[in-house]
Parts: sequence; C-alpha cells; structure tokens
Amino acid sequence: MIYTSVVSGVYGDILQECVACRNPHISYWRKKNFHYTDGEAQKEFHIYRCANCGTGFLNRPPHKQWLQAIYQYSGQALTQAITLAEVLARETEFPNCTADAIRMTERDSQLNRSGNRQALDIGSGFGFCTHSLRKLGYRTVSINPGQYENTVFRELNGDEPLPIVFEDYHAAEPFGIVMLSQVLEHLLEPEQAIAKVGGLLAQNGVLACAVPNYHSVLVKLLGTKDNACLWIPEHVNYFTEKGLTTLLERNGFNVVKVEQITRIPAKALSKRLGLQGKSAAVMDALTQRWQNPFARLMNALGWGIYLNVYAVKQ
Repeated sequence: MIYTSVVSGVYGDILQECVACRNPHISYWRKKNFHYTDGEAQKEFHIYRCANCGTGFLNRPPHKQWLQAIYQYSGQALTQAITLAEVLARETEFPNCTADAIRMTERDSQLNRSGNRQALDIGSGFGFCTHSLRKLGYRTVSINPGQYENTVFRELNGDEPLPIVFEDYHAAEPFGIVMLSQVLEHLLEPEQAIAKVGGLLAQNGVLACAVPNYHSVLVKLLGTKDNACLWIPEHVNYFTEKGLTTLLERNGFNVVKVEQITRIPAKALSKRLGLQGKSAAVMDALTQRWQNPFARLMNALGWGIYLNVYAVKQ
C-alpha cells in the first residue's frame, strides 16, 4: 500500500545550526538513500553532525506535509492495519514496547513531585504507556495521528487518542507527567516541542523522553545501514546524550537521570547474516545467551541503542 501523498519528495529548509545545542559548527556526515514504498522512487537525504554535541540531523529534512502524510497512518512503518493480538504476539517473542512502557512510567511516577496526577502521552503509539499510567492511577490524555496504531490503542485501552500531531494540541490544565517516547527524533522543530512540553508541565512535574542513540553500537558498526536510529525519512534528528541533555537544560529542565537501553531480538543476527536451519538456531541461541552481558557493556560504554532521559521542570 502506498500512503505518501502528492507532497512527497518536497524537502524543507536548509539548517544552519544544530537542532539540539544551536551551535553553528555543523558539517556533512553521510548520505542515505531510502526507497519508502514500491511505488515511489528513491529519495536522497544528507545527514549533518554537530561538532559541539555530536547530534546528527537531516539537512535538508522532509517538508512538514510530507511527514504528516506518512504519520497519518503510522509512526512505526506500518503499511496496513494490525491487531492487538498481533502486537502482543510480537511482544511475547521480544518484549520491547511493553517493557519500556512499564519501566518509564514507573520511573516517572517515582520522580513526580508535583502532586499532579494527570499525564500526557505524546505519540502514544499502540497505547502501552497510557495503559501503564492508568494502572498507576493517572488520568491520561493521549495524542497520536496514526490510524493503524490508534486502532490497537482502542483495543487495549477502550478509547482512542486525539488523532492530531503535537503541534496542534492545546491543554486547559497542566500535567504532572509527560511521556515523549520515541517521538522527538520525528519532530522537525525539537526545541519548540520541548519548550511546549515545559509549558504543559506543572512545577516539579517530570518529562520522560526516549530516543535512539546516535552514538550507539549499531550506528558505529553499520553506519547508514542502521535503521534503529537512522530510520529515514521518519527520523529527522539523531540525538546524543550530550545533545539531548543540553536541549532540555536550555529549556528549563533539570535532567535527573539518564539510562542507556540495549536490546537485540534473538533472531536479528541470523536474519542479517542470512542463516537458516541449524546454523540460524545456533546463532539465535548464542545471541540470546550473550544478550545481557553485551547490553551491559554497551550501556556502560555509552553505546546503548536507546537513551531514556528523565527531566524535572524547575
């Protein structure tokens, strides 16, 4: 199914400074061509990197309308509808969204000193963060433009998110918690988004922000063949720990905790190597066995696949 609209292929403005720290010392890193659907020609994107904080970003990024044409269906590369049963089957095989939702919401609730029990879930996806927040006793507002994800959200939670992008959202009252999980890398103006989150949070409220790590072992080993971080064109920003921390602190947040998260599906290496049968089974078993030691090492080196940052509004 082709779901990009007639505005596909329209690029945005040339950027003159880093999207995270605003430093003007930026330079070309690499290019990546991406073929989004069977019916659309390859598009070329150029990745720039900041000399100060190491953050990367597309320059020129896709135009806002181009991204919204994609996100109206999904932020998770879905090209057709999916059911909750299918999503839960994936999570049973490789706990990912569910594990992140429980860990992040529980951490957020522990850090929330605002006394406010209302939470905002931006880019709510399949709805696992909202589900977990409700179990913790929070009243929730969820935002997500993706039709396919919102169908799963309804199956899981019994209602639907507001089907809008964050830029169009306006709140009548503040929140004690804001979830921004796997969202900031998609936004063309991340600083405006963080400033807006600051305006939505109550004093001493907490923002939980999860993004792919541009300094991850996958980017180091695979370069532009990596898609966890360099998922083009949906991901327009590629944050480092320094860049994301700088962005948050410049907008009135106190970063209180940073976690590196590394998880690799057991079948990831065998699939990439094209193994089958017994060879694949052996590789899968080795990957599973060494998963935790490898993850601990990568996280300790700062090469984790994802960054989880918790910041309190000052």
